Amino acid sequence: MEIISKGIGIKKFAPEIIHLNFDFNVKSQVYDKALSDGVRAVDSFVQLLEKLGYKKTDFKTNSFRVYEEIKYDPKKQENVRLGYIYNHNANMEFGYDIARLADIVQEISKLKDGPRVNIAFMLKNEDGAKSKCIDLAFKNAKSKAEAIAKSAGKKLKDCKKVSFETFDGPIQSNSKFEGTAKMGVYADNMRVREAIGNVLVPEDIEIEEVLFCLFDAE
Repeated sequence: MEIISKGIGIKKFAPEIIHLNFDFNVKSQVYDKALSDGVRAVDSFVQLLEKLGYKKTDFKTNSFRVYEEIKYDPKKQENVRLGYIYNHNANMEFGYDIARLADIVQEISKLKDGPRVNIAFMLKNEDGAKSKCIDLAFKNAKSKAEAIAKSAGKKLKDCKKVSFETFDGPIQSNSKFEGTAKMGVYADNMRVREAIGNVLVPEDIEIEEVLFCLFDAE
């Protein structure tokens, strides 16, 4: 007798890494000014990070470009040139520490051409976390198969096959590896650092793995 069972392994993990994505957009009517103002804004930000104890090498550039912004005007029925945009996208990450995050956000709030910030809370070893969930999923599948075998008056033997997909066709994975939060930063009189430290408590990262197991029973 063959038994196919579906095992589900779900486990929550506390965030271990804070990953920051910075997106700079500096506009000007002139190409050269957009470029120079954009470079100046990024350089000022890197200097800010150095004052906070980070290294230049912690600020990893993903991409940058200067492009002309063009928008179609339905009244004129033609494209209208709106000027130039300097875009610079970069990443930085450090061990989970809300106080350090709050320091960065507070300083960004003081900048004239500060970046938009995307914050992600992540794990150091996603594969290790997945392995733990896979172990839970297999044990869950085996437990179900044992219950079926017992009901049929048989004893469960070896597991002949394991797959992340149903044996009848593919399924979509439900695994999740990060929690994200987007934040618009504005300069005002709020005590940004204290406010962030009080209210920003990220959820645990939930990972789910699904296994399909084929067992022999006799």
